[in-house]
Amino acid sequence: MAILDPNSLVHTLDNINSSILLGETISQEDGLEAARWIASRQDGKGAYRGMFAPTEADFEQGIHVFTGETLTCASARHIMGEEAARAAWLLGRQDAEVRAAYERATAWMRASAESYQDGTFCCGRCTLAFWRHTWVGDFRDKEALISRGVQAMKAERQGDGKWRRFPFYYAIYTLQELDLEAARSELMYAQPAMARALRTKREGRFSERRRLILERALARC
Repeated sequence: MAILDPNSLVHTLDNINSSILLGETISQEDGLEAARWIASRQDGKGAYRGMFAPTEADFEQGIHVFTGETLTCASARHIMGEEAARAAWLLGRQDAEVRAAYERATAWMRASAESYQDGTFCCGRCTLAFWRHTWVGDFRDKEALISRGVQAMKAERQGDGKWRRFPFYYAIYTLQELDLEAARSELMYAQPAMARALRTKREGRFSERRRLILERALARC
């Protein structure tokens, strides 16, 4: 499967995340091509705080996260920027061009780190993207920072295995990647909701992704 879609940051990120979820190997050549293209989107039109911008086609067609939740306005630009930074770091951090773009794109995160010491961002969706990027990126004290954020997430429990503010599937997708006791605790809390969701059969690429993510998350409980 081709990784890079030069017309869409959303599709490129979907392709990268799909390969990772399925355990497929991304060749060094394909990974670097995608990472360099993402780097070329740094501070482009529509970028959030100098991060990586979605394309014009993305804005026209609509922006979603890997688990299918639709994004709008500033949250779309921020979340795509965080997800793109994460992908660029994973696939191209050894490349000078990619590394330089990544450092420019994330300079604001280091400069304003004190603003996010509770481990959360402006909203639940943005917080999840912030955690996904920070967890794999080049940031100090990230385990403690995200642990504090997940504790704040605990306070948003609804009692039915879901949370206020945090979209369910994107939350599970994020939590199952965090090697933290606080994240495991939230997955344990979400077990009933995950089991219910798996009993509901739906078709489509988002449904298949969600099924795989829920199965992987349940295996961690």
